[in-house]
Amino acid sequence: AAIALFGMSGLLLLFATYTSLLPDVIESKAQIEINSPKSQLIHYLSKAKDWEEWLFTENIKKTEGWSTKTAGKSFGEGSVLKWFSEGIGNGALEIKKIDSTRIVFERISDNNSFRDRCYLFLEDVQNGTLIKMVDSLDLSTNFFARYEAQDESYIKDIDLSNFEVLRRLKSILENK
Repeated sequence: AAIALFGMSGLLLLFATYTSLLPDVIESKAQIEINSPKSQLIHYLSKAKDWEEWLFTENIKKTEGWSTKTAGKSFGEGSVLKWFSEGIGNGALEIKKIDSTRIVFERISDNNSFRDRCYLFLEDVQNGTLIKMVDSLDLSTNFFARYEAQDESYIKDIDLSNFEVLRRLKSILENK
């Protein structure tokens, strides 16, 4: 019994050591130029309810059980969008900071499998606004995501996904 206990303790120690070497937070970056003035972009992004329009794909929004609701303030810092989905799970997004150069928001899933703080840096350019997205994804509560994050293709997939999100935002704003 003592040998089994010692062996299991050793295995747990090895697993804990291995887990501690896995990444806790990864950073994704994407950017896009939008043919809209910065003030119009800030106004649009100040209502979390508007984020549903471009943050999620049409396929997700058409799935069974999809619904959203808002909480907190309707406009500005503290504006919250909650989503409910059998396909991607439930979660929420809250706008944390808005100023003339950036918008900061946090997302979290209901099962705490992901949490992230995302920064949208806004910069005036000749034909509109350049949006630079920096997404800090906290993987500390999801062992499998931490394991997969070791592979460089994992972060590239997230970069691509964030670029697609920005492309949907661009499409919506430029077609209004």
